[in-house]
Amino acid sequence: MTESENPMLKKVLGYLDEFEWQPENVEDKDGQVTITLVAQLEIREMSITIKFSEDSHWIYFSALFIPTVANNLENVYKKLLEINYSTTLTKFGLSSNGSIYALTELPSKTLDYDEFLSALRRLTNDVNTFFMPIANLVKTNNDDEEEED
Repeated sequence: MTESENPMLKKVLGYLDEFEWQPENVEDKDGQVTITLVAQLEIREMSITIKFSEDSHWIYFSALFIPTVANNLENVYKKLLEINYSTTLTKFGLSSNGSIYALTELPSKTLDYDEFLSALRRLTNDVNTFFMPIANLVKTNNDDEEEED
């Protein structure tokens, strides 16, 4: 399906163009669209994915920012819940394979430029703000806990 055949894809690419943000990749598989962006945060570069389908009611903005959490899961999970309670729009989660992600979702049918821009800004700002507190918990291991005793 081409951009002209998918009005939502055309709208999203137009919003990105207006914001002067060029996608790294645009993939449309049977109406399931995935757009990949790269954001330069204070801490590091991060990949952002925008997903939607032509018949979905939602558009999803997500960032996988810590690939695999192998230790300190309970404290990491508590921190994610604490952050989710204090933030609006962006929610943080732990995938089934132990990756930490940030997710923002908006209704797609009424999506306008300001909402789109707000979602991208909120996602990048929240990841930038909470990356270190979460990463520090992930790095915590048993040796660190013994030193504190």
